[in-house]
Amino acid sequence: MGIDQPVSDFDQMQYQSEAFLELTHIIQTKKIPNALLFYGQENTGRKEAAILFAKGCNCKSGTKLFCRTCTSCRKIDNNSHPDMIFIEPPEGKNIITISRIREVGGILSSRPNEAKYRMVLISKADAMNTQAQNALLKMLEEPPGNTFFVLTAVKPDHLLATIISRCRKIRFKSMSGKVIAKRLISEFQTDPEIAHIVSETIGSDFKKILACLGLNNEKDSCEKEGPDWLKKRKWLMETLVDIIKADKEDLSKGFMLSQKLCLDAGFINDASAIIKTFFRDLMIFPVFPEKIVNLDFFDSFSHITQMVHKDRFFEWSKYLYESEKKIEANCTLRLVLDSFFLKIAGNGREVYV
Repeated sequence: MGIDQPVSDFDQMQYQSEAFLELTHIIQTKKIPNALLFYGQENTGRKEAAILFAKGCNCKSGTKLFCRTCTSCRKIDNNSHPDMIFIEPPEGKNIITISRIREVGGILSSRPNEAKYRMVLISKADAMNTQAQNALLKMLEEPPGNTFFVLTAVKPDHLLATIISRCRKIRFKSMSGKVIAKRLISEFQTDPEIAHIVSETIGSDFKKILACLGLNNEKDSCEKEGPDWLKKRKWLMETLVDIIKADKEDLSKGFMLSQKLCLDAGFINDASAIIKTFFRDLMIFPVFPEKIVNLDFFDSFSHITQMVHKDRFFEWSKYLYESEKKIEANCTLRLVLDSFFLKIAGNGREVYV
C-alpha cells in the first residue's frame, strides 16, 4: 500500500500541522513509542502520515526526515519493504478478526529483516472485534523489539481502554466546511452555492467530496459519480418536501421513497446525511434563514415553515435520531424508514395560528 497523495515533506500537510509537528519531533528525538493511535475522520491523512513516519524513522540519509532516494525510502514508496506490515478489514467487510492479528504475531516473533524500526499499521483499528483487540493487547503489553504499531481509528472509543492507554494519541483534525468550500472554489472553480452545500452535507471527507462532484486530484471533471450524486440529492430533497406537503391520506410517497433508498445501498449513507441537513435547515430557518445548508431549497423551507409549527420540526429531528439508532442496532432498514416517513407525511397540511 503506497501513499494515496504525494507529499514532499511533513510541513506540506498544511491541514494537519500539529500532528506532523509532533511526529517530526518524535523522529528527531529518536524516542519512538511502542504504539501510536492516529484518530480523526476519514481521509484526514492518517494513513499517509503513518507511512511518512515510517520513512522518517528508517531513512538512511541522515540529513532529512526522509530523502526518497535511499533504499529504505524507495522500498516503502514502492510497497516492497518487508518490514512494513499493513492490516485492514478485508474488502467488503467491516471487521478485523483475531486470525489476522495472530498472523501478525507470527511475523513479529522474528527480528525485522532490514528496517531499523518495523511498522505494523492497523487501518480502521476500531473495526477489530473483541477477540482481535485482546490478542493485540498482549502484543502491546510485551512489545517486540524494534517494532512500533500505528492504529488509525474514526471511533477510538470502540477500542479497549487498555489498548488506548498504551498508545500515544495523535489527533488528525477535520477541515471545516468553510475551508473545504474555499478550496473547491479556488482550486476546482466550483459554483459557490454547490461548494457550500456539498461541504456542509458530506463533512470533512475531502476525497469523497471530490468524487461526489465528479472531480479528482488532477482537477478533471470526468467522473460520472458527481452529476449522479447531485441529481440524487435534488431528487431526495424534492421528495421530502412532497411528503411533508402531501395529504394525510396519501402515504404512497413515503413508502416509495423508503423502497428506493433500500434498493440503492451505495447511496443510503449519503441519503442519511442529506436528510439530516434537511431537518436541521427546517429547525433553524425560522430564526437564521441565511444559515441553512440547502440554499437552493430556500423557497421550499419558507413555505413549509409557514405551514407547520416549529415544534413539529424538533419532533421530526427526534424521530430521525431514533431511526438512526435503530439502524445502527441492525433493525430492518425498510421498516425503520417506513415508520419514519409515516411520521412526517402530511404534516404540511396542519396550519397553525
